[in-house]
Amino acid sequence: MPSVDAARLYADNRTKLDLNWLVGLQGIPRVLTVGALNDPSAGLISHLNLTHPHRFQVLGAHDIAYLEGLGEDALAKACDVIFSDELVAIFLTEGRALLPVMASKAESHGIPVMEAGVDSTTLINHLRHYLNQELAEQEVLHGVFMVILEVGVLITGDSAVGQSELALELISRGHGLVADDVVELYRTSPETIQGRCPAMLKDFLEVRGLGVLNVRSIFGETAIRPRKNLKLIVHLERPQGGDLSRCERLTAVRQTQTILGLQVPRVVLPVAVGRNLAVLVEAATRNFILEERGIDSTQQFIDRQQRFMDATGGDGEGDRT
Repeated sequence: MPSVDAARLYADNRTKLDLNWLVGLQGIPRVLTVGALNDPSAGLISHLNLTHPHRFQVLGAHDIAYLEGLGEDALAKACDVIFSDELVAIFLTEGRALLPVMASKAESHGIPVMEAGVDSTTLINHLRHYLNQELAEQEVLHGVFMVILEVGVLITGDSAVGQSELALELISRGHGLVADDVVELYRTSPETIQGRCPAMLKDFLEVRGLGVLNVRSIFGETAIRPRKNLKLIVHLERPQGGDLSRCERLTAVRQTQTILGLQVPRVVLPVAVGRNLAVLVEAATRNFILEERGIDSTQQFIDRQQRFMDATGGDGEGDRT
């Protein structure tokens, strides 16, 4: 399960945010997992807030000035709120120093205090994005994740149906590979699912008869993509008995598949000898792009047929031009 503690956050963002660890080096790390993003008991990261605790507290010039103006009792109460059980770390910005009473409390509670070389807004925006990425809800699926015409397409199907061979042909046609066999999917925002490749499998594609291929070495850097938002699922399916006539020709209802609580458009392609699956997947992707722009080819055909029937009175004998 994805998790983040203060030490990892510091290591990952030290250079970008010019972080310097001041206090709490010996503290017991408090670990945030996926559930932290949806826990209403505490916010994620913010400026000073004495009514709703946050896991990461940012203190800039205005925040420190406010605390300095409090009386001894009021400051003690403010510290009790700030140093809640949910607090993971404190960040100082704009060259401000932590008040002595807060530094002592941070040391006794084992709460890390870090100084940032960037302004508060930059710090909050960057860390919020970082935490949303690292603590996103996750699901692992079997399939091949491709970038086709700049659309993230997950190709699924039964074992040995030809997913990897299809991916190899698509790569040779100029499209990009994100992951083969195992795809890690993360819900990075309310309406976004991002697909990535496990570190162990990056760059590699297994093809029956050829073994494991290093796609980056064979096809170059542009054949590999580190991540992409999932927009479309193409499912490869063998018709029963190999009879394509049993497959539905027109689908009036757009199929979807639920992943991480979101409905993702899904296209089912029958697999049979002689079908060019690479062309079909490209066509499915192009059709998806058109549908996203409000252009539905099936509905256009239905509307044209209805207009023709209205014009001919349903007898089929009318102007055929």
